[in-house]
Amino acid sequence: MPSIYRTDRGRFAFDEGGEWQPSNKSTLCTPREQGLSVAYLCGLLNSELLDLFYAVRGKNPRDVWRNYEPKPMARIPYRHAQMATDHQTVANLRTSDDLVAACDQLLAEPREADVLAAALEIVVRAISDNRIALLPHRGVAPELRATIKHPWSTLAPSLDEAALIAELASAATVSVRIDPALDLTIAGDGRLGRPELDSDVLRYRFSRAVTATVTGPADRLELLERVTGSMRSSLADDLAHVVLPKDLPALAAMLTDRAAVIEDLLEEGRQLVERAERLACRLYEVPAELEDEVVASAVARADSRRPDDDE
Repeated sequence: MPSIYRTDRGRFAFDEGGEWQPSNKSTLCTPREQGLSVAYLCGLLNSELLDLFYAVRGKNPRDVWRNYEPKPMARIPYRHAQMATDHQTVANLRTSDDLVAACDQLLAEPREADVLAAALEIVVRAISDNRIALLPHRGVAPELRATIKHPWSTLAPSLDEAALIAELASAATVSVRIDPALDLTIAGDGRLGRPELDSDVLRYRFSRAVTATVTGPADRLELLERVTGSMRSSLADDLAHVVLPKDLPALAAMLTDRAAVIEDLLEEGRQLVERAERLACRLYEVPAELEDEVVASAVARADSRRPDDDE
């Protein structure tokens, strides 16, 4: 369970397969004994409830940063609870197609600690699966590299059109050099520079000199301007090798579909992490009104987070 050593809040990842390398981060381990669960421990340590506790009792060198070190972490009140294994409610959670709804039904009534602990373990595993499902989308949504660590956040990331085009089959793309709809003229052999779109002409300038021009349909020029906006330091000749999709409406549909998939996963993670928080609060017997305040605190911090935080 690697965690960031100095952070604005605790982030402990459930890594059942042992595939993550902790590098210089702290690593916590639990004994291989019956009744102990790393997923359950992650659910507690990642909770806003215990993070608020750590903000008061832990090591705080600055207002919003925490240093997660062994001695102050040892003071965290760990809620020991035997895992319920044969309880019908737990079995229903494991087989439920809608874990969020099943958790809401569980939370609607008082429950024993063993049931709550088992439920928290199940939800943490679901959150882990949710974050893993987001990983393949980081290439087309770079902001997910930070958002993945913030399951409370539903901040929709912007999609990288160039990265999505790179995922297309070669038969579905065409280079600027041979695109029949475009006319390319290279005016120099130096840097490409920045693009400037003027009606049906796309010009590139470096040090005020025009390095290349492209003419063609406005929609293709607009796309070319966007995907080459970060190529200012590239050579002018590199522009000829930039590929565009043959079917622009198909690309637009792909962007819409991918954005919807990412949005659904982010919302699922947000719903799951709130249920995990409420389960942690019930385990520590937090009054209902304070439970809502704990959830509100987590939501407020997620809403105030900048997209580039923790990158």
